[in-house]
Amino acid sequence: MSTFPEPWNSSVSHWQATNRGRNSLWGWNKTAPLPTEADVVIVGAGSMGSSLSYFITREGAYGAGKKVVCVEAKDCGSGASGRNGGHVGPKTYVKWDLLMQPYPIGIGCTEEEAAIVMQNERDNLDLVTELVEKHKLDVDFWRGELCEVHYSKAQTEWSKERNAAWQACRARMGLEANPQTSFIDDPVKAEEMSRMKGATSLHIRPGGSIHSHKICSAMMRMAIESTASDFSFYSYAPVSVFPERTAEGKWTVTTARGTITASRVILCTNAYTRNFFPEGHLLHDHIAPLRGHCAVITPTRGAAGVNALKYTYNLKDDTYMVQTGAGGIVLGGGAPKLIRDGLVTEADFFGQIDDSAVDPVFTNYLGNFLKDNFVGWGEEAHGEGLAHIWSGILSSVKDWLPLIGDVPGVDGVSMCAGFAGHGMSRIFACARGYADTLKTGTWDEALLPKLFQLTQARLEKTAREQAAFEAKNGRDYVADHVMYQQAKYAAAKVEEAATILRAADGDMGVGEIESVAKGLSLNPVPVAVAA
Repeated sequence: MSTFPEPWNSSVSHWQATNRGRNSLWGWNKTAPLPTEADVVIVGAGSMGSSLSYFITREGAYGAGKKVVCVEAKDCGSGASGRNGGHVGPKTYVKWDLLMQPYPIGIGCTEEEAAIVMQNERDNLDLVTELVEKHKLDVDFWRGELCEVHYSKAQTEWSKERNAAWQACRARMGLEANPQTSFIDDPVKAEEMSRMKGATSLHIRPGGSIHSHKICSAMMRMAIESTASDFSFYSYAPVSVFPERTAEGKWTVTTARGTITASRVILCTNAYTRNFFPEGHLLHDHIAPLRGHCAVITPTRGAAGVNALKYTYNLKDDTYMVQTGAGGIVLGGGAPKLIRDGLVTEADFFGQIDDSAVDPVFTNYLGNFLKDNFVGWGEEAHGEGLAHIWSGILSSVKDWLPLIGDVPGVDGVSMCAGFAGHGMSRIFACARGYADTLKTGTWDEALLPKLFQLTQARLEKTAREQAAFEAKNGRDYVADHVMYQQAKYAAAKVEEAATILRAADGDMGVGEIESVAKGLSLNPVPVAVAA
């Protein structure tokens, strides 16, 4: 369990290091006295807390005419929101397919339900674009195309089939059938366009990148400057216990600097949400912390200026990449390969809360990734290559979906948490949707997928499916983590996949077959080819 103040000095991300000027919010109201009463208290000032603060303090919104207070354990954007890869990259057919699979690979939902979840991520990208343009936000936002790279014939064929199925589902639902996407299945063209060695095909779709700490700070500052609400933000006011019910039916939030009593409390605490619930509680078990790493790379001349990246990227082994406004390339991911190669274990990620630690194995992987994989990267001069690496604590969620709404059985305390390492592609649309729900009292599925709603039935269903999975497959210390479960499930298919690929594609060499099969051990995507 994380405690505050933390007994370590957190690593500093590229985004946090480049947003420390006079207009940033570091130390905001750090020593100012807290109010003792409010109408609404938001706990957490990451992207979710900051965005929700913004949306509920607009004219006519839920917080208009009310006293709204946001408290944060450290600084605005000090957690994963200021430590991620800055990638606003909506998922499409891959996650659409996985969501329909039985637990723990997915949640067994319908095609239509999964399509609505994917559409919400596209809506999120459009909303970020709208916010930046409307308020002329200086947040280094770039909107263009995301390039998803495939690395085997099997993955190419599976991706083509699933992409077509996803688009057919959208058409049946009356959604745009081909939402500005294209599929490149010529390996020569795929490598030329992506500049990634060994590319066999590409899926091109809308995507973007953003300075994650600047956008978090900008949303909070707009809330602070609201004239529709009496809003205030306080840093270094950690909350470590669940709010306490008063005799009047309100809720008292206890911080390290005093208490605040409010009618509505909203927990926007992502990976730290389990801290508010005892062991054995369904919510304690549903969300868990997970440590990830990102790095910023100073590009060689082969990726600078006229040679700069044309896309954001989803690459092999969960690696992703964006190029910042100043030209630096931010890389994240890589855990599947490092686990597969025996360089790290699941225990190095799952359940970890210390974001001061930077694993040298990740330093080596991220620092060498472009040298090893980027066509035309060239020799790195002194000052080029790896410039900065950091860690951050994201959330692992059993069913991969955010948890939004009232805590079951607790009227007046709600949460918006559990973004499963995919917050930049979800949070802004979730904040807008929940702000609307708070105002109207009605869940609008056009703004927020129904699958995101926090209910007792959802938690119990996941717990039952987890118990059934453990009864069949055994339990170990990471059995609560869906990412590990997916990997474990895929590993069981390795031998079967190799056999099927040999039979289905007689012209493939043994080495290629073994490479594809090995890749299945931590990549659930090609499993569908074999299954």
